[in-house]
Amino acid sequence: MRSVLLLLSALGLLVGCTARPSEQFILNEALLRESFDEGYAWRGRIAEGYGIDFRIEDGTYRAYSEQAGFVSGLNVERHSDVVIEVETTQLSDYRNNAYGVLCRASSNNDGDGYYFLISGDGYYSIRRGATEQVDGLIDWTRTDVVNQDRGINRIRAVCIGDYLALYVNGQFIAEARDSRYTDGFAGLTAAVAEGGVADIAFDDLAIWSAQLAE
Repeated sequence: MRSVLLLLSALGLLVGCTARPSEQFILNEALLRESFDEGYAWRGRIAEGYGIDFRIEDGTYRAYSEQAGFVSGLNVERHSDVVIEVETTQLSDYRNNAYGVLCRASSNNDGDGYYFLISGDGYYSIRRGATEQVDGLIDWTRTDVVNQDRGINRIRAVCIGDYLALYVNGQFIAEARDSRYTDGFAGLTAAVAEGGVADIAFDDLAIWSAQLAE
């Protein structure tokens, strides 16, 4: 678990992001616009004995976890090539965390899928979950683009073919290629190291079908 949430690696010494994406994409049909005023489009996940409480609350999707490792709540519609965007607000002061968006997640909610993540102390990562292991396609790296601590951040995940890209607050951050998963479910996810608390509010989510520009 510590390797998953390691936020102080040698790669973390890199500050900022000046790279440009290798691909451009086209947004097509809006598949979902969710303000979380009602709970029909998103699954909750509650396990009181483990300190897990993912549910719609006060017009947001609130993800609270005291459990070490990643916990996710999934959408109810299967997708393939999509762009997912959501506003996030950290509600706790604990900084050694990870939170963000899942695409092509397994319907079993077993950790499979692609993770587009930021942290409360200003890092980002793109990761792939498989068989309860979440490995880095892009390892944890520091950036000034992420608003730290209780800041508000808008995360955009691009998941088209084998192309994966992460945007934060309107800026391109990182990209990767991977072909393991071709379809699945959108998810909202949070993780924390043992002894910590993740408490994140997600709001104003949108999912579009998308394609790469020629």
